[in-house]
Amino acid sequence: MVCSHCSQRPARGNSVRRIAVCGSLVTLVLVASGCGEVPTGPESTTSGGVKQYAAAVLPRVTQELPVLDDGHIEIPTPEGWAFASQSRGLITRFHLKGRTGVPQIIVKVEPAAGGPETVTADNVAAYAAQVQAELDAGVREKKITLLEQAKPLLLGTQPYARYVITGKLPGKELATIERQILRTTQGGRTYTIDLQVRSNELEKHRDHAYALAAGTKFHSGTAATPPATPTEPAAPAEAAPPAEPAAPAAAP
Repeated sequence: MVCSHCSQRPARGNSVRRIAVCGSLVTLVLVASGCGEVPTGPESTTSGGVKQYAAAVLPRVTQELPVLDDGHIEIPTPEGWAFASQSRGLITRFHLKGRTGVPQIIVKVEPAAGGPETVTADNVAAYAAQVQAELDAGVREKKITLLEQAKPLLLGTQPYARYVITGKLPGKELATIERQILRTTQGGRTYTIDLQVRSNELEKHRDHAYALAAGTKFHSGTAATPPATPTEPAAPAEAAPPAEPAAPAAAP
């Protein structure tokens, strides 16, 4: 931040840091350790330049739901939120406790269409670039309004592409909402965690969606049990032909 009373920007990583307080300068002398600066906030950056949030600094979550999506995913419930519903193509929906409508968090799944079979910390940057290319096509075709471009993100240890678009409330054409999408692909299945809020309320609820995403666990799933092959009843055994009568004995 630039001080309003001077043009000097506070230095980072130096042994002396100047802080502007009420127009006066207070000089704090910090002993340089010779190491790189250690992030002190909830947000840190990996060596690959991917932004990361540790699960420990995000809102608390509880594991209330069973394993979903045929054993592929465990989804926690953020503190202050409650499970609302499920439907076809929608794994689960959460609302703030005691409320309906927005804000809400919707988790969906669909088969992956191109891209990596599984997103990891190593390929999440390339994955986000692929997602952005899809969004660019949607913008050109005027199918979406993009507010924030797709960026790679690690939430806990889980990799996602994050972007923000606009949306409409069902049945309310003039009610514009903002949708923060966290998208990942695991085991050939693409999952989206869709936080929907009223305009200008994204930061207020953002970290609850982050906490849900950080606490989500992906599994290989359970193989579907194939239906039993019907067995045809065994054919009845053929009756033995009746024995021919014995020939009469020859006359003496």
